[in-house]
Amino acid sequence: MADRDVYFAKITRNQAGMFDRPFAQDLVAAIDPHNKQPEDKEVRRYRKLWRLSRPKSEDGFITCKLGYVRTSPTAQTRYDEQLEDFVTDEELANEGSFAMFVVDEVREIMAFEERLPDIKFQAFVGAFRLLLHKNDLRWSVVLLPDPTEFDEFVRSVDSIQRIRAVVHKPNPGFLQDAKNFEDVITQSHAERAEVVAVAPRGGTLDPGAQWVKGALAQISEQGRGALSATGSDHGHRRTWKFGTRLQVAVISDDADTPESIWDWMVKQVREKFE
Repeated sequence: MADRDVYFAKITRNQAGMFDRPFAQDLVAAIDPHNKQPEDKEVRRYRKLWRLSRPKSEDGFITCKLGYVRTSPTAQTRYDEQLEDFVTDEELANEGSFAMFVVDEVREIMAFEERLPDIKFQAFVGAFRLLLHKNDLRWSVVLLPDPTEFDEFVRSVDSIQRIRAVVHKPNPGFLQDAKNFEDVITQSHAERAEVVAVAPRGGTLDPGAQWVKGALAQISEQGRGALSATGSDHGHRRTWKFGTRLQVAVISDDADTPESIWDWMVKQVREKFE
């Protein structure tokens, strides 16, 4: 099996009230095809019928497969001995593919593989969202951006003139680095907090400030919020906006069984979002 990309996404559900079940229990109920009505087990997207396997839960992670089956006409040519002629038979053939994924029950983060050319990451997310919405429209799936983008921008300019960060009240909770935003949102009973910092004339902002790192970490793990910066490069103004590049890891062809692929993805989630 060739090397392939693994993407990361945040799965959230809007709270309906105090009687909501735990996240993991709700998610398993949403994706488990067992005992569901036939129309709730599958979604059709771009002439493909997408379905989920039965999920398993172990050591704080849910493991599952998402794939499709497509039926298409095919023609086979054979030689008919009785007719002594070539005959073309038309029949239907099934083809399909699947990708594996894991979900951290505490962090509510999913890692999933892209299986090119059959399953692109956009197709996976689109089908997964539709299947979740068969259960409840409160579910959302957001691909997580790559936090290393900001460091690359900082290294590419001479100074940082402006930083703007918007952090939303997270679910399930704030990261330790985002303590400043937690204080503002909690004390104000706010849905989100916005900070805009402007450098003094002739000076530069510190891109390694705690509130900047906290905003970057929170947005990277929650998939919500915004971070932008303006810098100066030899007198020329340059701007940067977070979220143009996604977090991606590459799984090698050494992982060639479902168990080894799931184990590899579990390790990635634990290392990236500890």
